[in-house]
Amino acid sequence: MDHEKATGLSAVDRPVDSAVHRARPWRNSVLWLFPLALLVGVQFGAGLYEKIILVPRWSSLPGDRVVAAIEDVGMKAAGREFWPFVSPAVGVLAILNLVLAWRSTNANRSWWLAGAALMAGYAIFSYGFFVPQMLMLQADGGTWPADRIETVVDWWTGLNYLRMVIGGAGWLCVLRALSMSSAARAR
Repeated sequence: MDHEKATGLSAVDRPVDSAVHRARPWRNSVLWLFPLALLVGVQFGAGLYEKIILVPRWSSLPGDRVVAAIEDVGMKAAGREFWPFVSPAVGVLAILNLVLAWRSTNANRSWWLAGAALMAGYAIFSYGFFVPQMLMLQADGGTWPADRIETVVDWWTGLNYLRMVIGGAGWLCVLRALSMSSAARAR
C-alpha cells in the first residue's frame, strides 16, 4: 500500500517484481487490453469499410435486387468467412475485460470499464439484431415482398450508424485504458 501511494501505481500496473504477482498474470491489464484493442480495431475497421464502401452498393437498390447485390459485393461471403471468427472473439474478450476491469483498482479502471462495457454492448446489439436480420435476409429474402426487404434494409442501415458510434467509442476507450496502463508500467 505504501508503494502504491508513493508511486501512484496500483498492484496491477506496478512492475512485476514479486512471485505472487507473477503467479497471477490475469491481473496485468495490458495482457487483456491489448488483444481486445487489436481485435476491436480489426472489427471496427472492417465494419467501417463495409459501412462506407459496401453497404451503399445495395442499401439504396429496390427491394427485389438487394439480396443478389449483398452477395455480389461480398457481404454474404464475409458473413461466413470473416465475421464468425472476429466478432465472437471480441465479444468474449469484452466480457472478460469487463469482469477484470470491474475487479481492478487501476488508474485506468474507468476507461477499461467503459471500453469493455461498450464493446460488450456492441456484441449484444450485433448478435441481438444485426446478425439475425442479415442472416434471415440472405437466407429467405429472395422470397419476401420488396417492401419488406426495404423495411429491413432501412432499419439495418439506420441502426448501423448507432452501432458504429458504439464501436468507435468502445475502441477509443480501450485504447485510452491501454495507453494509461502502458504509461504506468513504463514509470
